[in-house]
Amino acid sequence: MDWVRGDLADPAAVRAAFDGVTRASVTLPMEFDPAAVARHVDNVVAAADDLERLVFNTGNRIPVTRTGVAAFESKRDAVEALLSSGVPTIVLRPPVYLDNLAAPWARAALANGLLPYPLPEGHRVAWLTHDDLGALTAAAFDCDDLTGTAIDVGGRDAVTGPELAAAFASVLGREIRYVPLHADTFEEDMAPMLGAAVAAGVSDTYRWLAAPEGIGLYEGDADKVEALFGVELTPLRTWIERNTRTERNAGAVL
Repeated sequence: MDWVRGDLADPAAVRAAFDGVTRASVTLPMEFDPAAVARHVDNVVAAADDLERLVFNTGNRIPVTRTGVAAFESKRDAVEALLSSGVPTIVLRPPVYLDNLAAPWARAALANGLLPYPLPEGHRVAWLTHDDLGALTAAAFDCDDLTGTAIDVGGRDAVTGPELAAAFASVLGREIRYVPLHADTFEEDMAPMLGAAVAAGVSDTYRWLAAPEGIGLYEGDADKVEALFGVELTPLRTWIERNTRTERNAGAVL
């Protein structure tokens, strides 16, 4: 495999990256300015002459109606532009990634018996693993019948916050308590890592999700996803076991 460094804002760089490529997966950066996102999409479309399949990962679900939240609406506009571009496109709309919970901040919290996340504890979430996202993307490259569609994808198990914490507790052998973070707290914590603008944009999605209209956005139909793509999704417990093996063998929690 040859690596090509590119810049979605640079038409020539995008064209060079797509040169000779027949299948491509595209995920946009965490950029929430509508004009910038539109330029990125336009550059992809202009470079897609040889593409037989484009798989676009929105990086998030998209509510049915307009929200005023830039992170949602910039991706909604990108989806509409790609599906109407003439490029053979399949759109994957994941919820949140289970691998977020392997990040250092999450490991530190779990070591203290806590599982913090900026979602209300009663929301069911079909947490998706990065490996499953990769498998779904690879399968989509050959799913001719799904061309021109946008599909909500998610993990094998859709769980509430306390159920997620209980799954970790079962594997780790100690109590883990789910802590629903306020979006303001999450933004403050993420700003040093993501930058103030990105942290604010991401946190705005969680503010919307905390409202009544956000219930259900991150749920999933695992059986449907597996049937559509021919992919076996990873059970929640299996992912936890794989990602805590070293710590458990060493007698630590995380």
